[in-house]
Amino acid sequence: MAGSNHNRLLTRYLQIDSGLTSRQLDPFMLKVIKKTRIYQEVVSQIHDLIREGKLKASDQLPSERELAETFKVSRTSVREALRALETQGLVVSRTGTGTFVADLPIESLVAPLATLLIEEKSALADIFEMRKLIEPRIAALAAERATKRDIERMKGILEKQKEEVDRGATGVEEDAEFHFVIGRATQNQALEKLVSGLMDILSHSREESLQTPGRSQASLEAHYRILSAIVQHDKEKSRLAMLRHIEQVEENVFSDKNKEIPIRSSETQLEERRTS
Repeated sequence: MAGSNHNRLLTRYLQIDSGLTSRQLDPFMLKVIKKTRIYQEVVSQIHDLIREGKLKASDQLPSERELAETFKVSRTSVREALRALETQGLVVSRTGTGTFVADLPIESLVAPLATLLIEEKSALADIFEMRKLIEPRIAALAAERATKRDIERMKGILEKQKEEVDRGATGVEEDAEFHFVIGRATQNQALEKLVSGLMDILSHSREESLQTPGRSQASLEAHYRILSAIVQHDKEKSRLAMLRHIEQVEENVFSDKNKEIPIRSSETQLEERRTS
């Protein structure tokens, strides 16, 4: 009974007051959903509610039907949004019960990093250094543990990214999703949430980077190299492919910002010299 009351409470918060005009919104300040990439708008709004603490760990989300009615979108869009949120580690789906906010929201892991990045612009270099220490090893673990389903998911994401890049878009959503799925392929929930958090706080710099001419194509090609190594279950090749990818992104970001990248030894450059 308590769970039912709690669900009704959340639904009430999410519902738009029928006494207001169609442009006026409830206390959660839901926004009118755009026609393009509808599910991403749903993801964004639920993500904001979690970040702001209006939805907390273990809270149950309203049903697909209730969310579809509230957001004025199709249930298909809601299902896509919930799958994306689950991939990001923000929610968990329990068969026969419903969808719940994850017990360990990614914000609890990366909020201090996000604050640092906002308050200290120079922190971006430190975060890239952290990524180079962590993500290549995550890719190596994914190469060891990735299931056929994980690999098929990665292939599907890159197909969508290619379509976006071919039509002149940045493919930024697919770019982030590819990293999310690599994190998930480790079969380690803590690493999955960490990757999800890193991608989230870097979303702005990633969007800027991918707008650089040729950068979207370069990112796609790097992703295919990483995928190829994971498909082969080659841990070392996956690690080096991910490391080089992050180094290239770092070079591009700092080049755009007219900043110098702190001088640090490049493992991939040393590797290239040994093999040349």
